[in-house]
Amino acid sequence: MRITKLGWIFVLSALAIGLSACGGNATLTPPPTRVATQTPWIIQIPVTVTPEPPTATRLPTITVAAPTRAPTKPPVAAKPTTAPTKPPAAPPPPTATTAPVCNLGTVSLIFPENGTTRLKGAAFEMKWQTPLAGETDPQVGYKIEMESRRGSQFVNGALVYISHNKYIQDGKFIFERRKVADLAQNDNASVTWKVTIVKATGGFDDLQQTANGTVITCGPPSSPSVIQLVWE
Repeated sequence: MRITKLGWIFVLSALAIGLSACGGNATLTPPPTRVATQTPWIIQIPVTVTPEPPTATRLPTITVAAPTRAPTKPPVAAKPTTAPTKPPAAPPPPTATTAPVCNLGTVSLIFPENGTTRLKGAAFEMKWQTPLAGETDPQVGYKIEMESRRGSQFVNGALVYISHNKYIQDGKFIFERRKVADLAQNDNASVTWKVTIVKATGGFDDLQQTANGTVITCGPPSSPSVIQLVWE
């Protein structure tokens, strides 16, 4: 086994030397050209294609103009309404107006006497006794009230005034006959009359026998007296 290996070594060494000698001078002949008759190998390599993400279609850009607003005043905050905690107090009752104090007494009728008869065409001449002496305040005077009746039926009435100063000057009061006729109403009647001292804030109109302003009673009326009015 050992000899065989040595022989092979020598053989291979000789061949190497021979080949070296021939290669130095000889011209190498190119190997003949081989026509490929074998079908080439087609190697298919699987290729995984990753699809690209779809491109989103962009919508057209719309520019919205900001609305032009007229300047407005800021709203005024309403004051909160506070509910009343208790019902409103009732208004005080009206204060009664106290009439000025006027106490001048009363008069006594002296003419005509009670029950005297007067005809339809005559005026009434009336007199009374007053507690007031001489001239006084022009606002002081007398209220003369008259009422005519036939039995118990009312016929007519009259209310007239005269100032105290006028009564003192004349010494009497005249109720004209035209007004007397109005009391009778074209027939017989009984006329009851009485006099009261009063005060008129606006004085008296002695011609019209009226009082002006507020009339204040200054005493009780006199006792009434009756005149029998005969219509003939």
